[in-house]
Amino acid sequence: MIKIWWVRHAPVKGNKKCCYGNNEVECDLSDAISFNNLVSILPKNSFVYTSNLSRTIKTFKVAVEKGFTYKNHIKDSRLNEQNLGDYTGMKYDALEYLMKEKNIYDKNWLMSFKHSPPNGESFEKLSERVCNFVDDVLKNHTKNSDVVIFSHGGPIRAAISYALNYSLENIIPLDIKNTKVSLLEYDENKDARLIYLNK
Repeated sequence: MIKIWWVRHAPVKGNKKCCYGNNEVECDLSDAISFNNLVSILPKNSFVYTSNLSRTIKTFKVAVEKGFTYKNHIKDSRLNEQNLGDYTGMKYDALEYLMKEKNIYDKNWLMSFKHSPPNGESFEKLSERVCNFVDDVLKNHTKNSDVVIFSHGGPIRAAISYALNYSLENIIPLDIKNTKVSLLEYDENKDARLIYLNK
């Protein structure tokens, strides 16, 4: 059995109600109670992956400072948040207006999961790379492995969708909380169960 523990990074700060996607933005690492809770849940001496973005790496490093232990740490760009392309930096209300004009607005995720922003990627494309990453993890780790992944709301939704065979359209409304853990458990046939969400 392989357990994958997904952790969303610490809350973003100072984004001024703008879309940031896979841009570099600062995160708030000051909530000691939240980090202590995180460390109490995560397994010790696990394999760790983060995205390439600093907010996941900083979240991981603070967890280590609070007592989280690990075997090794690998950065993987497939765990990055959605590339919003030309929409990056737009105010949320301006993007909502634009998406409604194009008739592709989705109240749960800015835009249709199939829509690819200019010079960016759709949520559907994000899901493809996350699925590819999960397949590699399941292939490269032996049974009874604990894998901890520090990532973002979009990739975590995509991973849960893939594990449970839910449609992307139905998984998008799922609320993934910052510095909370969602655990997926895979048996020898790679069939998955969601053990808990946002613990």
